[in-house]
Amino acid sequence: MKRISQAVLIGSLLSSGLEALEFGGMGNISASMGGAGVALRNSQWALYYNPALLGMDKKSRVAYSFGASIREKNLLSLASVDYNNLQNMPHKISTSFTDKGSFSGLSITGASIVGTSIVGTSITGASMVGAVAASSLDMSGVFGDVLKNIHFGSVSGLNTTTDIQNYMKEVLVASGGTLEQVNAVESASSLEEASKAFKGALITGDSLNAQGQKAFENIKTSTLEAVDKTGGDVGIFKNIIQNLEPSQLSGIADLLVKTSDSSFGLGDFLKLIGGVSLSKGDDPQINRFIQDVYTIQNTMQTNNLDINTQNGLVFQIGGNGPDGRGAIAFGVFGSAFASASATFDRTHNQIIFDADGNYVGVSISDNSITLSGSDKDSYENLSIFSDSAKHQIHGTGIVIGEVPVGYGQAFSTPIGNFSIGLGAKYIFAMGYKVDKSGSFNEISNAFGGMDLQNTPKQQTFGIDFGFLYNYQGFSLGIVGKDINEPILKVNDNQKITLNSQIRAGLSYEWKVLSFALDADLKPNHTLSYLSPQNQMIGGGVMVDLKYFDIRLGSMYDLKSLVGEGVIFTGGINILGFLDIAVQSNTKLVAMGDYKVPSYLSVKLGGGFSW
Repeated sequence: MKRISQAVLIGSLLSSGLEALEFGGMGNISASMGGAGVALRNSQWALYYNPALLGMDKKSRVAYSFGASIREKNLLSLASVDYNNLQNMPHKISTSFTDKGSFSGLSITGASIVGTSIVGTSITGASMVGAVAASSLDMSGVFGDVLKNIHFGSVSGLNTTTDIQNYMKEVLVASGGTLEQVNAVESASSLEEASKAFKGALITGDSLNAQGQKAFENIKTSTLEAVDKTGGDVGIFKNIIQNLEPSQLSGIADLLVKTSDSSFGLGDFLKLIGGVSLSKGDDPQINRFIQDVYTIQNTMQTNNLDINTQNGLVFQIGGNGPDGRGAIAFGVFGSAFASASATFDRTHNQIIFDADGNYVGVSISDNSITLSGSDKDSYENLSIFSDSAKHQIHGTGIVIGEVPVGYGQAFSTPIGNFSIGLGAKYIFAMGYKVDKSGSFNEISNAFGGMDLQNTPKQQTFGIDFGFLYNYQGFSLGIVGKDINEPILKVNDNQKITLNSQIRAGLSYEWKVLSFALDADLKPNHTLSYLSPQNQMIGGGVMVDLKYFDIRLGSMYDLKSLVGEGVIFTGGINILGFLDIAVQSNTKLVAMGDYKVPSYLSVKLGGGFSW
């Protein structure tokens, strides 16, 4: 089952899609102000956000930024799943019935179960004439020990088949049974007849009558009392008994007659009893098992993982402002974008384990799970773990190096200043696309054949165009990035198009304060298979003092299907050379023993202006 983790996490290093990318976030200043930078004049990253800003900037600047971001939906949590515990739990449950190993290998030729207490092994079923013959029960394991400790009325432990019949009679008496009902159980010539009479007294139609409700509580109480008297590891058994429902009384009674089937195993037990429930409690292994099943179930419904890194250096030679020479800027940018999603076979979407040849289905509800009996055919045709399943992992990854050069020219008018800017960038890129289909084992093995060394490498160019209007402290900007829509090749002769991006921005500067707001005017394509488009809106404020500045903001993706929600941003710069910017949402996901935001971006950098 470790193959699940291997296949998904390997695929998580890649990304999926044929059209990309989102606008991105180079530099620390805009990243900490909700991603706003198209109209923000007080920034060293005009070359990236809007080359028209260069036309009005008289300052020379240098800046550097290195950072990474991660956006997750259910995939990373698979890395924290305890696969050994997950696989061993059904086996552990089965061996709680006996200490002789595999449950299916028991010789249950006369097994009896009270509550959900199974009496294992070897009752040859002596000839029964009149009342049930007193055959001894060779009981072992936790369940056997518990049954030997059951005391109810005149019954002191279930050690023989006669004890079981007497136990049914005593429960019936304590539940208000009539003399006729008690006699029917007492005079039965077999456990099957005794069980039939027992059920007939307690079940009316398809539901328990008042006597049946009392009988169920008596069985449950006496069994739990016996558990408390039994030493050893009784946690699983006690958990099962505590979660029994009155509707299972009929199955409990039916189990009493399963005394001659030597192949009777855990799967048969679960089918007959209608399943058993385990809930969170004092047993850390059960708690972990429940949590891990819940994690897998969530992953099957929706999943996604995006990992990006954007790094850059930018140099700017200040201009003379409106009507004079504009600023010139050039830079070196290096970025990598990755995203992954797994699509589960719709026909193999159930959690069914193969536990020592016993097939156990698992479903989850709130803080508990239900184990139900299954079979080999269901496992092969329906289970997510089946070798015949056709799951898919979608992946494509690209690495992009850019050398951009930009220039802006501004003009003054009676109604304000106008500026236009142009950016041209040399692009070097390489990419790899993966689409793997099959069972978990097949997908995991297929990654061994990836030829990353021969990933296609290519060169192209991109063009950015920007416009800016400024009046006193107010600025309005618009930019088009990659307006020529460069095309990148990946393996298998597939292509990724860097689609054009259009973003508008507003800003206002007043003394030491700067306010900015940006919005994408059209959706951008992404690498995400789950959420193939994004459209950001965000903004923030900066307090720029002499030796340090503080920035705060927020942003939101209007098109996201990942569900990261509102992303809060912030940053601080000290003495120019030390700058940190952070973006994070408030939705936490489990990573081992820790919880981390499902969206997190951290950038380290700095910059100087003079």
